[in-house]
Amino acid sequence: MIEIATGVAAALIAGTIWGLAPGIISRYGRDKPFYIVNYARSMYAVLLLALMVVFSRQCPVVPLVGLVVIAVSAFFGPLLGDLLYIISIQKIGGGNAVSIGYLYIFFAQLFSAILYHEQLTPRLLLGTAIALTGIYLIYSGEKHVLTKTGVLAALGAALSWGMGATLSKLAVAYGPTLVVALYRNLTVLLGLAPFSYRETRYVFTKKGFILGFIAGGLGFGVGMTLFLYAVKTVGVAVTALATSMSPVLGRIFSRIIAGEKPSHKAIYGTITTAIGIFIGIT
Repeated sequence: MIEIATGVAAALIAGTIWGLAPGIISRYGRDKPFYIVNYARSMYAVLLLALMVVFSRQCPVVPLVGLVVIAVSAFFGPLLGDLLYIISIQKIGGGNAVSIGYLYIFFAQLFSAILYHEQLTPRLLLGTAIALTGIYLIYSGEKHVLTKTGVLAALGAALSWGMGATLSKLAVAYGPTLVVALYRNLTVLLGLAPFSYRETRYVFTKKGFILGFIAGGLGFGVGMTLFLYAVKTVGVAVTALATSMSPVLGRIFSRIIAGEKPSHKAIYGTITTAIGIFIGIT
């Protein structure tokens, strides 16, 4: 029981940390393309996680098949998923993108039920439906024209994130969560390096450091480690639902960090999503 509570808490904390990213990226990375932003994020995540692995004296050795599984999970999650998400934001706006993109919760639950036979209880499904309704309310105030490219990109992000989250459960079987998180971020860093290495100088500027350390070191690093621990402990379905608080807090933190003002719908949506999470994980 304590282990389950710890796993749920880890997922909630991960969602909280991820909620910082939109505001930080909006304020400090607005003039940079996706791949540069995530290059900075993954670099600080790798640096922080490498230090944590060294100081915790965890064995970083992972079998080749484990490295392949970790790399594939990273490709679908923070690499391809985030790329499609940024494209969708550019095409249909952040509100529509997150409302469609966070269908990843549904896909993650579906894939985990198929691959791992995780039980989808009525409370979990009801909580998911309510939470997704809340997410829609939070962002429905934004007005953007829906384009086919933007919608398909958002759906692609949802599918990709769902698969990435599901494969994470398989990945954590090959090593400690801290080590798996390190190699996942290293995959992202190496994948983006050919397109981004010329901007390495930006990574170590004041803006690059703030963005990279908070949205990367804490988000991709600590947040991903907690997410993987939650997946290992309570499964993909519950973890995915718990992280739905990320866009909720993202709206709040964006108000504080970047000065964005929430609408009345956003307030109602925040309450609705919180209710959905409570129903689904209790």
